[in-house]
Amino acid sequence: MLTIYGNVFYKGRIVECGIEVENGVIVDIGKDKKGKKVDGIIMPAGIDVHVHFRDFKESYKETVESGSLSALYGGVCLVVDQPNTNPPIVDEDIYFRRMEIAKRMSYVDYSLNLGLVEDNVDEIDEILRKIEEKHYIPAIGEVFLRGKMSVRYETLEKAKKTVNKLITVHAEDPNEDDDVNAEVKAVERCLSIGKFHFCHISTAKALDMIYNTDSTSEVTPHHLIYSKEVVKLKVNPSLKSNEDRVALVRNFHKADILASDHAPHTLEEKWEGAPGFPGVETLYPMFFYMAKRGYIKISDLVEKFVINPAKIFGFDRYGGIEVGNYANFAVFDPHSEKPIRARDLHSKVGWTIYEGLMAVFPKEVYMRGEKVLEDGEILIDRGFGKVL
Repeated sequence: MLTIYGNVFYKGRIVECGIEVENGVIVDIGKDKKGKKVDGIIMPAGIDVHVHFRDFKESYKETVESGSLSALYGGVCLVVDQPNTNPPIVDEDIYFRRMEIAKRMSYVDYSLNLGLVEDNVDEIDEILRKIEEKHYIPAIGEVFLRGKMSVRYETLEKAKKTVNKLITVHAEDPNEDDDVNAEVKAVERCLSIGKFHFCHISTAKALDMIYNTDSTSEVTPHHLIYSKEVVKLKVNPSLKSNEDRVALVRNFHKADILASDHAPHTLEEKWEGAPGFPGVETLYPMFFYMAKRGYIKISDLVEKFVINPAKIFGFDRYGGIEVGNYANFAVFDPHSEKPIRARDLHSKVGWTIYEGLMAVFPKEVYMRGEKVLEDGEILIDRGFGKVL
C-alpha cells in the first residue's frame, strides 16, 4: 500500500488530502490519509487522443519510443496513435506489428486506431473482430475525406452501418476549396449520416454545429493560439484567420476534448510543405500555465484533457483522480514556469511551433502508482507502458 499526500485536484478543485494506492489503482482518498508528502499540485495525468508517432518507414522523424518519451515529459500517461503511417494500419497484420513495437518501446500506455480506406470497408468488421481478440481499439479513424487515405461519404456511411465502433473524422469536404467552408460542409454532411467524433475542429461554426448533437469534438492548441496571419507553415486543417481563431477561443467551452494532433516532420519537410506540428510534450504544460494565469479554468483543462478522453474513447480505469482509477498523476510546481525551448524537448524532429511560449512542465509523473519521472530524469525503461 502506497499513500501520496499533498495538494490534489479532486472533484473539480484543489484540496489537501492523501491518495491510497494498491496494485497501481486508487483505493481511497481522504484528508486523514497521511503518507509521502508531494510538493506541488497533484493533477491527473493527461490523455492525448490524437498523436502521430510515425515509425515504420518514417522512423527518421519520430518513433513510438521517441514520441512516447516526449508524451511522458509532458505529463501524458496514455496516447491514441493514428493509422496513417507508412505503411498504413488498415488490416490486422500491420496492426499487430505496430503493437509489438509499442510493447517493446513505449514509455506510456499506448492505444491505436484502425484506419478506414476504400479497399478495406467490406472487411472492416472482420478485421475488427480479429484485432479485438488481442487488443482494445479506441476508434476507427481518423477517417480522411480528402487527400491520402481518403474515403467517400458513401463509404463512411457504409462503415457506420457495419460496425458498432466510434468513428473519428478529419472533416474537410473534398469538393470545397475554401478551408472554412470545407470544414463546415464536411461536418454538416457527416452529421446527416450519424454520430461521429470530429478531430481537430478549427472553426467556431463547425464546433457549434457539433455541440448541439450527440457527436463529439476536439480542438488543438495550434488552432487556438495561432492564426494564418502569424504562422505561414502548413497544417491540416489549416490555420484560420485571426477573427476565426478568436471565435474558436470564445467557443472553447463547446469542445469535448483538447488534443495535440502531434504530427512531427523534419524542418526540411516543413519548408517543402509537409502538414503538421509536434505538440504532445507541450500541450499540458502550456495549458496548465494558462490555467495558472486565469486564461482558462483548471477544471475545463482536466475535463477536456483527462476525463472526456477516457469517457468518449472508453478507457476503463483512466480519467480523473477517483477511487477505482489508475494512480496516474502529473505533479506541477506552479512557480516553475519557463519558456518552451526546442532544445529541451524530446521529439526526434528537434523543433516546436511553440518556441518561447510560457509553460509549466511536470516535476514528477506517476503511472499506476510508480514514480516514472522526477526533476527531468526518467526512472523507467522503454516498454514500461502497457498496450491496450
